[in-house]
Amino acid sequence: MSTVDEARSPAAPRRGAASSSRPTRLPVPVRLVLGLLVRTVLTLLGLLTLLFFLVRLKGDPAGVLAGPSATPEQLDAIRSAYGLDRPLVVQYLEFVGDAARLDFGSSVFSGQPALGTVLGALPATLLLIVATMVLSVVVGVPAGIALHHGPRPVRALLGGLLTLAQAVPTFVIGVGLIALLAVRLGLLPSFGSGTLDTLVMPTITLSLFAIARTARMVDAELDLVDHQDFLRTAAAKGASSRRVVWRHALPNAFPAVAAALVVELSYLLSGAVVVEVLFAYDGIGKRLVDAIFARDYPVVQAAVFVIGLVVVVVNVLGDVLLRILDPRTGRAAA
Repeated sequence: MSTVDEARSPAAPRRGAASSSRPTRLPVPVRLVLGLLVRTVLTLLGLLTLLFFLVRLKGDPAGVLAGPSATPEQLDAIRSAYGLDRPLVVQYLEFVGDAARLDFGSSVFSGQPALGTVLGALPATLLLIVATMVLSVVVGVPAGIALHHGPRPVRALLGGLLTLAQAVPTFVIGVGLIALLAVRLGLLPSFGSGTLDTLVMPTITLSLFAIARTARMVDAELDLVDHQDFLRTAAAKGASSRRVVWRHALPNAFPAVAAALVVELSYLLSGAVVVEVLFAYDGIGKRLVDAIFARDYPVVQAAVFVIGLVVVVVNVLGDVLLRILDPRTGRAAA
């Protein structure tokens, strides 16, 4: 039998049959979306589990709600009202089921839905975060470019200021601004929310650290792309140094900077708690702290869940944004 006959014989494996036996893989975008969904669900489930047990770390929640002077009858009534007399596993499953339906119960003191109480403060917190991010980009990106390409004295001065902005605690900056702008100069209100002038000092307080981080990140990314061939080619063709930086170097450094900015949102949410309390700014952070001191645990659970959900969504959006800006990231992850 010739070689051609052997290839045509029924025993010879066919190329199409071999490829059809391989397991069919989902397209890369579908796998990425499924991966993000699974990661989001697992993260939220972990957050709910942690939240459920954190509330019970101090012992019987009924005793915490009723206070040290509560009678046994009052404790029994609270346990029955909140389902605390059921087995712990049942309580956990009911808590997760209620959270899946976005039902965290009612505030102990106001009687209003806990989630509605928290969501009412969400726009104020989002406005503070967006204003902080805008200020961080508007100031941080030029500062990072100046830190990398500026004259030596400018770089030394800017480096010192950025280090100072990262070293000083947020509440110290806030107290300093209140003492200067509100008490001494009388330019801005020292507390409150709802008007633009009450947004100024919280935004400055929260953004100084973010500005420093953005500038450092821009400086580091520009350092990585500094010696690339396309920059030397652009300079050899007569492009000015400013055009080389803004038109060629910065767009290539931007994906990593954008990813860092998205991660920065998570830190800003936690930092906003301190700033909102300091300036009596009526956002989620202030309502969370007020609920903790008032032992209003339905509101505490709803506030922590909303903050965690926002952080998870922001991280997922940041992941998607990074894959769009830098497709190599998506291919590597797939």
